Amino acid sequence: MDKEAQQELAKQLAAQFATIRQGTSVTSSASTSTSANTVKDANIVELASRLGTLMSQTPTTSPMQVQQTGTISFESVPDPSIYEQDFVNTYIEVNGSVKQMENRELLDLASDSMPIGQFFEEAEAMAADHPEDSIDDMVIRRLLHWFKNDFFQWVNEPPCTTCQGKTTFIAGAVPTPQERADGAGMVETYRCSQSCIEVTRFPRYGGVSKILFETRRGRCGEWAHTFTICCRALGYKARYVHDTTDHVWTEVWSEHKKRWIHCDSCEAAYDQPLLYSTGWGKTISYCVAFSAEEVVDVTRRYTVDYDTVVAKRRRSIREAVLAKFLYLLSEANLARSGLGPSDVQAVRERQALDRDDLLGKNGDSRAAETQDRESGSVEWGKSRGERR
Repeated sequence: MDKEAQQELAKQLAAQFATIRQGTSVTSSASTSTSANTVKDANIVELASRLGTLMSQTPTTSPMQVQQTGTISFESVPDPSIYEQDFVNTYIEVNGSVKQMENRELLDLASDSMPIGQFFEEAEAMAADHPEDSIDDMVIRRLLHWFKNDFFQWVNEPPCTTCQGKTTFIAGAVPTPQERADGAGMVETYRCSQSCIEVTRFPRYGGVSKILFETRRGRCGEWAHTFTICCRALGYKARYVHDTTDHVWTEVWSEHKKRWIHCDSCEAAYDQPLLYSTGWGKTISYCVAFSAEEVVDVTRRYTVDYDTVVAKRRRSIREAVLAKFLYLLSEANLARSGLGPSDVQAVRERQALDRDDLLGKNGDSRAAETQDRESGSVEWGKSRGERR
């Protein structure tokens, strides 16, 4: 294909990409199906990949580089194989869910639910106890405390809906139309252990749902989704972190410290990134942070032995393929975010600082953790490899 033909095809693909951006720039409502978002994301990632490959062949454009893999350019990196597709499909689904956090109704619900003035008053009163923190850092600390102690409730087994007695797990069930409309992906059923023997349904909301601001209960998925929305409702940059060993948490950008701060609402843990690997004893392999603006592999932040141990057990997908996939997904999010040039530049600057932090270029201030898991029953935690 000659240069003119390449340039013409590039223009056509760019026009298609712009059309997709216009069609998806409106924030999804809470009732938008995950499957629809997944299809859109898959289309955009595929198109971005085609654009990247084409433009790398055009003399006027240098090939894009995969940040995590040095000098490997996109044209030399294949797409996920059929054996790797299920792995990346999980990230496409999570990404679609996280983008719903920008829903205005959800953000308003979060704002109305929080005693925002109280956070700032407490932050100013406690500032002397944390001289290394800004007021905004302290607000996040107070939000964590309030969220765990006053707002959200952990559920091991839900109480009986009839007599409020203890229940015992029976099996999983298909959500009813109403439960599905509310955002439930699955339902757990429990039988009352008392005399009434009624069956209690416990919907699990693996994605974003406004009903969580009514029920205010769940496990780590519901906690992390709702807490991340609260952070964004307060105006802070926040990312939802997905760990393939079945845990999720939040990262909040500290403008004062110029880095992402680990926040686990289930534990009210602030800036304790080694909590899982050295505290709980989890075997971490893949941790990826998602927001409406970016998608980033942050596994290095949560492990102390990435190069010697963790990298050797990351066998679900080839590293260069994963880096390319996440880069394109991230770029697609940023392209559809509707941010102006100055805000896009701010994202780029945060990304550069984050890369340096992940690679330890600014030193390592992480403390080894010995704290065991607090949330969830002891038996449940041990079954998940999260208690020593």
